[in-house]
Amino acid sequence: MILRGARRIPSLNRKYRGVPDDPREPLVLVDLPVLTPLELSAATDELLRGSRPDDGSVVYASGGTPENPRLSLLPEDMFVKEVRTAWHALGHGDLLANFFSPGRQWPVHAFYNRLASRSGATALSVGDLPESQFGRDLALCARYGVNAVAAPPGVVGRLLRHRAAGHQLPWLRKLLIGGAFHDRTPAAELAALLPGVQVWQLYGSAEAWMVGHRGPGCPEGVFHTLPHQHAEIDGGRILVTTTGVRRAPALIRYLIGDRGEPAGCACGRSGRALRVLDRIAPSVVLQGSAVRAGELVDLALATGDVTAAQVAMVGTPGGEDRLELRVRLADDVPDDQYTREWIRHQVLERHLALDATGSEYSDDFQVVPVERLERRGPGEPPVLVREAAG
Repeated sequence: MILRGARRIPSLNRKYRGVPDDPREPLVLVDLPVLTPLELSAATDELLRGSRPDDGSVVYASGGTPENPRLSLLPEDMFVKEVRTAWHALGHGDLLANFFSPGRQWPVHAFYNRLASRSGATALSVGDLPESQFGRDLALCARYGVNAVAAPPGVVGRLLRHRAAGHQLPWLRKLLIGGAFHDRTPAAELAALLPGVQVWQLYGSAEAWMVGHRGPGCPEGVFHTLPHQHAEIDGGRILVTTTGVRRAPALIRYLIGDRGEPAGCACGRSGRALRVLDRIAPSVVLQGSAVRAGELVDLALATGDVTAAQVAMVGTPGGEDRLELRVRLADDVPDDQYTREWIRHQVLERHLALDATGSEYSDDFQVVPVERLERRGPGEPPVLVREAAG
């Protein structure tokens, strides 16, 4: 029973102390408390420092900084078998170019390699590449006989720009996007620039891992839950419980950090479907990763050039949010382009889920010096504010 697994960790034992652990009684999820990201992070830390996870676990940094990483755990197989049971993106004869980076203690690259192997396909481990080499390596993909690509949002953006510039990709038949995050690349843009290419997508979070899947014929933003993941909607919040497989710490009604709603899907695939909407504050999506706004603020303060900081989500006429890190500079720090870029680089470089060298994201996150931070009432300024399109 998943409660027994949870109770071996002191903080979760205290959390579920009032819940009877009688195998004769059915487990009613709605009677259990919600598990928050901070509680899961604390339980993972306890497990690693104390009794240790079961043999064969994969430890990875799902966020945070080198001094204070947010660590997550997966079984060694990363639930590839369970994903493959429901998501048939690859098959025998497919050759997959894997453009996910193997670095930064992030296992999505290994996941896609294993998924290809489990599917009877072949994986070409390309990894992330400088944009200057992108065209060259796409040509190599065509030469090798690649017909499928797995890529994070930044690389998908490069692929679309490459195609918009007039380059043809006749060899590309399948595009696998998403993973332990929600890739928000617009379906209309994919359809316009890559007509005839099947788009297969996974949805999840760094801590919950893969939760849902979709394929050709599914509406945008609608995902079918994977066999080992139970998703419920509680007041608009998506809660995830991992069932039927070994997982430590146990994931019981985990607050994944997204809002959602039940959805119908006429594609014929199995599994309950839900529509993923947007993030729940104070978390934001940056470079395809869910990032806590407070972490960006702390990293800005750690530079020594900033006395106060705040993250702002600014709406644009096109409907996309632009992120600004608004900072009050120290008295002796000049307000110039060098200072802004240096602070931006330091924040991105020291966050374990972000990439300071990702030029394709340069317009998505800017440092903006201000005289004062925005307040929404008495007390300290909030770490995250939202502004509508002006």
